[in-house]
Amino acid sequence: MTQPNRDLDQAGYTLQHVLAHNLTAALEHLARELHNVDGFAERGESLGVQATSELTSTERAADVRFNLRCKLEDLRDSKLNMLQALRALNDEINEAMRMRVPRNVKAPGKPSGLCDQTGKEGAIEWGDPLCPMPAVKGGMCQAHYFRWYRHRQEHGIDVSNDHQPI
Repeated sequence: MTQPNRDLDQAGYTLQHVLAHNLTAALEHLARELHNVDGFAERGESLGVQATSELTSTERAADVRFNLRCKLEDLRDSKLNMLQALRALNDEINEAMRMRVPRNVKAPGKPSGLCDQTGKEGAIEWGDPLCPMPAVKGGMCQAHYFRWYRHRQEHGIDVSNDHQPI
């Protein structure tokens, strides 16, 4: 059995044993911090209107809550993007595993059992793709089989095993 891809194996370990725990801890931490930031003044600020550039405690709390909420959403979005990337990678892998090289190429739309010279040596010279005769030997009719046999003899291809019993 072949070994798993080392990079993916290490990434899986990191995902399971590091990122899963750290993400959970980070989300819990952000939720606690959001709960703690209520926007009320701790030392009793006045409610009067001030003409300074300094933020009030309520504005500071709103700013902190906004930043915490943004980070929380960023973490959730990153997790969703990672899961989508994993699904896409798995789909690509499954598609690659389903790919096959055609074993016996047949002429498209031709019924089985008829003469078929597809893929035979020199078929462009001696063959007839529309031959309606039934296949006898090697998937070809008698006439085309002998044309193929003679073509190979003329071009120095070994045909000595063609008439051996199976």
